[in-house]
Amino acid sequence: MIRFKKVSKTFETTAGEVHALCDIDLDIEKGCIFGVIGSSGAGKSTLVRCMNLLERPTSGEVFFDDVNLTELPIKELREMRRKISMIFQQFNLLEQRDALGNVCYPLEISGVSKKEAKEKATELLKMVGLEDRIYSYPAQLSGGQKQRVAIARALATDPDVLLCDEATSALDPGTTRAILDLLKDINEKLGVTIIVITHEMKVVEQICDKVAVVHNGEVVEAGDVRDIFLNPQSKVTRNLLFPQKEGFETAENQKVFRLSFDGQSSNEPVIANLVLECQAKVNILGASTEDVDGKAYGQMLIAIPEDEMKVARVKNYLNEIGVHVTEIDY
Repeated sequence: MIRFKKVSKTFETTAGEVHALCDIDLDIEKGCIFGVIGSSGAGKSTLVRCMNLLERPTSGEVFFDDVNLTELPIKELREMRRKISMIFQQFNLLEQRDALGNVCYPLEISGVSKKEAKEKATELLKMVGLEDRIYSYPAQLSGGQKQRVAIARALATDPDVLLCDEATSALDPGTTRAILDLLKDINEKLGVTIIVITHEMKVVEQICDKVAVVHNGEVVEAGDVRDIFLNPQSKVTRNLLFPQKEGFETAENQKVFRLSFDGQSSNEPVIANLVLECQAKVNILGASTEDVDGKAYGQMLIAIPEDEMKVARVKNYLNEIGVHVTEIDY
């Protein structure tokens, strides 16, 4: 679907050259939900803008459905861009238009009749759960409702790809989950390829099939979300997944472990059972877990006394109940 081949992007600034992207090789399959994650300034937004050539790479090639976008004349490039829609962190709605008018806007530009545009826009607003706010203006909508309008507007032109650039960063956790559930539903119903740009690992864990980790303009790790979540290979990924030692104190002669939850029952008292079963003192250092449909997803850092037998017992017990455990060497 989308393929980057040795893509680099350099910006000229008064302070000198800024290398935003460096020799990026990346493949995004049709129909998947693909996450691009990294900290602020990592190059995520530049990467997503190169996908539809809103930013033209300094070097390298970008392919869309096996068509080299970097070689297309501007008229043909505009036609290809219609297959790629974007939603943004700040919604970018037209304040003087109601929800229906905002969704109609790209259809009107495309030459669709007003009657057909209104019919299609109404159906899309129903799809995103706003059938009762069709005639509401942006000032009358919550952040989550504004993003739903933006999603409906992005779908108006029947795109093959939906680019989401930090689309949930301005939303509270509950609204974020609802918007991510909506995107997942759209992916399943319409088959739209969704690319999520984010700095939050929770977003990737909740809906993405595959992920690329970006740092200093480079892809440091890419693959299935589950594989990277359970067995991160790069230090950058590990830093995104769980907190560093500065955030907590550990006593001497203790070992630190990371527990990964990828679908166990959220009703199971894992730590309490661990203490009872292994007779080990457990200190919880940090946790980032979520309950999704009665299942636990996320990670937890624990410390236990550096006793060889108890450490082995703890590892065996966690492996038996299906919790992935990794020793953290600080």
